[in-house]
Amino acid sequence: MNLVRKMFKNTRLTILLVAGLLVLLTVGGLLWPDQHKSEDFGTMIQKMAVATLNEDPELQLYYGAEEVNGLRWDPTKLSDYSDAYYQQINDDTEEFLKKLNAYDAAKLSSEDKLTYDILKWKLSAEQKLNKYSDLNTSRYFSLTTFSPFFANNYPIRNQSDAENYIVALNGFSDKVAHFIDSIQDKREKGIVPASEFLKEMLTSYSILRNTKPEEMILYSLYAAKLTELKLDPSEEEKLKKELAQTLTDHVLPSYGKFADVIKNDLMKQASVSQGIWSQPGGSEYYSASLKLTTGTDLSPQEMHEIAKRKVEEIVKELRSGASGQAQTTSAARFLTGDELLQALNSSLSNATPYLSDWFEEELIPDHPVDVRAYSALFSSAGGMYLPLSIDGDRSGRFVIPLENPTSEEVVKMLALHEGIPGHHFQISIQYDQPTIPLIRKIMMTYGYVEGWAVYMESLCAEKGLLDWNTVLIRLLNNSIGTVIDTGIHELKWTREQANEYLVSAIGTGSDAFIDSVIAYPGLNEYYAIGSEQFQSLREKAKSELGDRFDIKAFHSVLLRNGNMPFPILEQQVNQYIKSAK
Repeated sequence: MNLVRKMFKNTRLTILLVAGLLVLLTVGGLLWPDQHKSEDFGTMIQKMAVATLNEDPELQLYYGAEEVNGLRWDPTKLSDYSDAYYQQINDDTEEFLKKLNAYDAAKLSSEDKLTYDILKWKLSAEQKLNKYSDLNTSRYFSLTTFSPFFANNYPIRNQSDAENYIVALNGFSDKVAHFIDSIQDKREKGIVPASEFLKEMLTSYSILRNTKPEEMILYSLYAAKLTELKLDPSEEEKLKKELAQTLTDHVLPSYGKFADVIKNDLMKQASVSQGIWSQPGGSEYYSASLKLTTGTDLSPQEMHEIAKRKVEEIVKELRSGASGQAQTTSAARFLTGDELLQALNSSLSNATPYLSDWFEEELIPDHPVDVRAYSALFSSAGGMYLPLSIDGDRSGRFVIPLENPTSEEVVKMLALHEGIPGHHFQISIQYDQPTIPLIRKIMMTYGYVEGWAVYMESLCAEKGLLDWNTVLIRLLNNSIGTVIDTGIHELKWTREQANEYLVSAIGTGSDAFIDSVIAYPGLNEYYAIGSEQFQSLREKAKSELGDRFDIKAFHSVLLRNGNMPFPILEQQVNQYIKSAK
């Protein structure tokens, strides 16, 4: 099981680099004047989307939606991290849910009814979670990923944009100060994240505080965009000097201040080797969070049992071919540098001809993914996907550090998971569909998004594009993580119990793996439960339709309406089954 142990350190892939957006993707700014009872549904949900985006400049940049009609993007502002802002989001969510519940859904078209159902499910789940929002740690992590997203997404089209970029970053110190005030208030209430989480954040912030300004992607990518403007050389140098000073005065010291708060204040009060249940309201938060993020109605206990069964199935399959697996492990080739980059691009090229076997031609998007090398500062994540803009003008990018040796089979899997037919493919389809309203394009169900990418890994393995053992080990990794996650955070397992389960399942324990599970409650479920939902829907459709099952039509049902909670997606699949019989 050596390969299993090696795969443990690849647990946190893309979702960690976007998990910081979870709170920002909730519905905000919805208190427009109570007007026209005759206002149609389309107008109402468009106002909802615009109001949500207007509240958050960085969210507008993330989606490339700063020029959508009705938006008021301020290029000199950053997102607000104050408690007052998040309380306003919670209040606005409550208000809009009231409006939605009062709407006569019986009068809606089938398309609008789908939107209504999705929004009602999501907002209801969000409403339950908001009661325990003090426990949400997404803002910590979003600060570690601020640089790549802001630098990549901020448009530098002219000198004015270049100047506003610097002005916006001057506000970074205020952004962090607001967050520090927030966490200090929570600390006084006895709410402090687990020591295992704080250690990871402390490491990230300490690296950032000691980075030279010119080595930050906030500087390097800005400089590259600036060169394309072909400004007067003296003006270009002036702007770069101003940016370096801003990074020195506002950005880097802010990471240092946060690192000091974690080290000197939070770590002294943080729990060690305990699940989130030990925090005030922790059990309720955990259950509500799993519902929202996985997009299911499953309880933590049900997820625990599903994952345990999956672990048993995978271990049995792996052991039945143990000798072959051992050979694969010993013969694994590790790639770095240009060789790694070339392997990523080759994997994407190799997968492209198979798209027409799996998907209807009119659904296949024409948005190539841009693969680029990236700073090793974020190498612990393995790689990350930076989504294309909603209008498609900004390409989707998969970025990965080239310094760390990565096995060839894992490189292939990363390319297909993050790119095509994984995240980039699914999100491109979602953005391309004219029938999907803006509000649904800016809402994310992590279980759907990550579940789709893992489901695609299995499909690629069936075609020989990926090594089946590597895919099985990935599934085993996430399933074991889900068992331990629900064990620690719901069933109150100790570290010893978690290690005992690991030993019983795969023959070895791993404190590092358990640390990761304690640090990021619910993360493994995105992958394990999400992919299981897709597999179950496929098995159901094949079982009921037999020879009438068409995988292309089935995948259209899964993708054409964008990401959504699984109970609603199952309704869509049931309609497909009924019509295909």
